[in-house]
Amino acid sequence: MYHSHGPAAVADGTTIAEGQVRSVQVQSTYRGENTQSKTVWTFRIERYDDAGNRILLIPVEMRGLTFEGSINDGDWVRTRGRMRSGTLRVTRLENLTTGASVRAKGVSKAAWIVGGLFLVFILAWFAFLAYDGVTHAGTPPGFPGP
Repeated sequence: MYHSHGPAAVADGTTIAEGQVRSVQVQSTYRGENTQSKTVWTFRIERYDDAGNRILLIPVEMRGLTFEGSINDGDWVRTRGRMRSGTLRVTRLENLTTGASVRAKGVSKAAWIVGGLFLVFILAWFAFLAYDGVTHAGTPPGFPGP
């Protein structure tokens, strides 16, 4: 069996937990029509003493557009995340049983940067059109000329 560490609060406000995966459930959520679904993994991290008594139970949730790696009931994992409403929210974990790194993937940073630059370009274009319209509009009808 693995060396087990209890859940530990870290100075940056995160919690580290290690134990055995139980009750893995996978759900897809949608927001509005024609949007990409988000996948949600929920499971528990549990640990038992030598007498078979459960000494640790932490509900865990991972959300992402896609996932890299996998977990199954019985796998021993180590993870770090933030506790919210009694559930540990994580984006990555180490599957100590398989040696795999498991990660919830969202929209890449490059996609966010490209989207942000596109938005800035559109706003700049509208600002230019508004400025050009004001400076080249000429004298409104009915006003005396210069």
